[in-house]
Amino acid sequence: MKALIVGLGSIGTRHLNNLYALGIRELNVFRSRNLTPPDTIPDNVSVFHDYDEALSGGPEIVVIANPTSYHLQFAQKALEAGCHLYIEKPVSHTLEDTENLMKTAKDKKRIVAVGCQLRFHSHLEHIRKWLEQGRVGKVLSVSVDMGEYLPEWHPWEDYRQSYTARADMGGGVVLTLIHEIDYVYWLFGRVSRVYATGGHLTSLDIDVEDTALVSLWTQQGVPIQLRMDYWRKPPVRTMNIVGEKGEIVWDYYKGEIIVSDRDSNKEHVELPETWDRNDMFIATMQNFLESIQNRSVPRTPLSEGIEVLKIALAAKTSICQQKAIEL
Repeated sequence: MKALIVGLGSIGTRHLNNLYALGIRELNVFRSRNLTPPDTIPDNVSVFHDYDEALSGGPEIVVIANPTSYHLQFAQKALEAGCHLYIEKPVSHTLEDTENLMKTAKDKKRIVAVGCQLRFHSHLEHIRKWLEQGRVGKVLSVSVDMGEYLPEWHPWEDYRQSYTARADMGGGVVLTLIHEIDYVYWLFGRVSRVYATGGHLTSLDIDVEDTALVSLWTQQGVPIQLRMDYWRKPPVRTMNIVGEKGEIVWDYYKGEIIVSDRDSNKEHVELPETWDRNDMFIATMQNFLESIQNRSVPRTPLSEGIEVLKIALAAKTSICQQKAIEL
């Protein structure tokens, strides 16, 4: 199998190395800038600076790992060339042309997965199973908290030039940290209403929102409160689920989940010492490759990536318009 990686930043480099680890040896890269490739990539990788030329080589899969605002145009071309697609999250910074992307994927019978690797975190898999089993009964409320200090994400680059910090590249905390919206969608289902407050509230030198408080109401009547920001250190990533029969608490950085009932009986699950964050990226890519081989739907399909994008864009609109958005 031949693969083409679009973009060779930190996430593109990760996918390149992970594909190599999964046995893919025909690996090419497209990047718009004529920079020296990182020395951390496998040998014999060809680097193209013309996308049409890169696609003419006949890759079976294309990984879209360039800035968010460029995702759709590169993804559409790859589908039209008959390639299967792995698109880094979020699918785009706009819903424009997403329906056309879906139609092309269907017409071409191509598999498209979105890079939302937290769906492969073993703790979230545990939580999904517990919810399906009714372990805590009817879910009454969910609180999610996510915060990281943007200038320390990539210490080797100026955060102000990163796509995460720039409106013209599809940045902002809501789209950049869309993983939280994605996994609550995966766990609790479709959302019917979104209300959000926030904006550019910190002293960071950016032109996008760095703080958001997002209230979601699911079609099943579950209220979800999500806080996200670019400001906190040490970073925070937690979720608390309150049900009629008990409670679930997840702390990503502590590497633990606790489920308890109303009699204070508890089950505590920790990550193994051998766990590595890259395990999730490997699992997501492996699921994508298996979906191509088996002609099955990946765990992170394009259709759901677009639904999650709708929620995120509704949150951004709500912040601007100061009103609830119905979906």
